[in-house]
Amino acid sequence: MQRNLDAEIWERFKRGDEEAFSYIFDTYHLALCEYGQRFTSDEFLVRDSIQDVFFELARKKDRLSPTDNILFYLLKSLRIKIFANIRKSHRIAETELDDERIDAFRLSYSTEVNPEEKELRLDLVADALNQLPPRLKETIYLKFYKNLSNKEVAEVMQVNYQSVGNSVQKAIAKLKKILDTSCESILLFLQTAIP
Repeated sequence: MQRNLDAEIWERFKRGDEEAFSYIFDTYHLALCEYGQRFTSDEFLVRDSIQDVFFELARKKDRLSPTDNILFYLLKSLRIKIFANIRKSHRIAETELDDERIDAFRLSYSTEVNPEEKELRLDLVADALNQLPPRLKETIYLKFYKNLSNKEVAEVMQVNYQSVGNSVQKAIAKLKKILDTSCESILLFLQTAIP
């Protein structure tokens, strides 16, 4: 249902419908801010990158590909833009920009509304997730926070499809070891507890 709505709104936007553009901005702006701030603590760079994404969308709307998942399209565009802006602002060659040259991909969890036991488990999993390398954290975030398919995660992160599955398996194995629990309980937790 959501994918049909996204496809319809996207087509309206591409035809110049300003209400559709406003809807896209209003609906996804906060999710983009949240995603961008996981790469860098430079709020201005994140805001500028988001602004650049929306400016380019508006400028190139008649040449955009169709999509039935607007969030996926925007996350992919924002990630590319953030890395380009980081390279530009720090004068870093593309080959030199790796996980060590940017702030670590950060995950955080809100436990304010959960019962005490779930809060404790959430804190333990959050601590364990934050022990993962940035690429694995980003994969978990896109896969479980944003409910993207492996194919969509691969496109957003600009990696091949198989490496997403491998990254998810590697992250779960590391979490299993850190938390000393089963893979099933980690998957269940990731699918139900992440906001």
